[in-house]
Amino acid sequence: MVDVWHDCDPGHDDAIALMYCLSEPKINLVGVSTVHGNQESFKTFKNALRVLYITGNISKLEKIKVISGANKPLKIPSQICGEIHGQSGLGGVDWDEIDKKIESLGINLSSGEKQTSSDVADGIHNAFVNSKNGKLTILVTGCHTNIATFCQKYPEDIKTGNINIVAMGGSIDTFGNTGPWAEFNIQIDPDAFDIVLKAFQTPDKKALITLIPIDVTHSVLATTKVVDKLNKENKFENLVIKLLYFFKETYEHVFNFEAPPVHDPVAAYYIVHPEEFEEKQEQAVVETQGKYTGGSICINRYPKVGKWCDTNEFKEVNVCRKVNVDKFWEDVIEHLHVLSKQSPL
Repeated sequence: MVDVWHDCDPGHDDAIALMYCLSEPKINLVGVSTVHGNQESFKTFKNALRVLYITGNISKLEKIKVISGANKPLKIPSQICGEIHGQSGLGGVDWDEIDKKIESLGINLSSGEKQTSSDVADGIHNAFVNSKNGKLTILVTGCHTNIATFCQKYPEDIKTGNINIVAMGGSIDTFGNTGPWAEFNIQIDPDAFDIVLKAFQTPDKKALITLIPIDVTHSVLATTKVVDKLNKENKFENLVIKLLYFFKETYEHVFNFEAPPVHDPVAAYYIVHPEEFEEKQEQAVVETQGKYTGGSICINRYPKVGKWCDTNEFKEVNVCRKVNVDKFWEDVIEHLHVLSKQSPL
């Protein structure tokens, strides 16, 4: 079993990634932190609690810490993706009744407004110190602002080599999704990812960061054929269908996709099924200042040719290139069926 801390910005695809973690027997989810991105961090915090409730896991809040973190990038202006995820961050569902049920349990949905990325850093540190096997995987499905704070506050934890990151983000051999070359999670705080990339390095040059870029996730589409495998008569699965249809409509309107790519659960899937991916260790750097290229991941494709750039700037990272899409959806749908049986809806 893998101890996992999930840093996210729910977000439709983040929500499904979180659902996967909550229902996967090989994952011991020890904490959830939220960050700015798909919506403001206090909204994504509410969404994380909503996911715990609808999956029947709200009673585990003592075991699974939920913390709201950074609400803005380290240096650049904030960008929110409301045009894709709606004003709540989980558009397509009326959350009022569910919120009332959560609050009736004595849970304050607004408590996240008082928390910071420093609180997240403390949470990750405590999870690592208390991990059962002395190891921790940080699943990152949003920007890296919270994780950069952790790097700066607890560098000795990272130096042990016993913490690794699996992150959805970046574009490698394709164009970007919210910038000409950049992917959203990296683009909205490239300085944070720069800090994380430089911090998670080892003397033996073993990659501690695995990236699942949009090169991979754009192949994982929630097609009508996929959505039809969910049961509309089950309240939980019907709620997931509503989320996916809202996601479909906004992706079609903004990106001209016939079906939406569900980026983030692919990273969660990697944690337990790396054998279903094609991957390669690369040398990479993130562009932090380009007007049109800020947030781009640059791969050192010819490392023996050092005179054209400072190769010391390039850091080791594991990059996924392909996933078994059929196996992914088979597994995810099965996880959603499991959750539907324990949901209080």
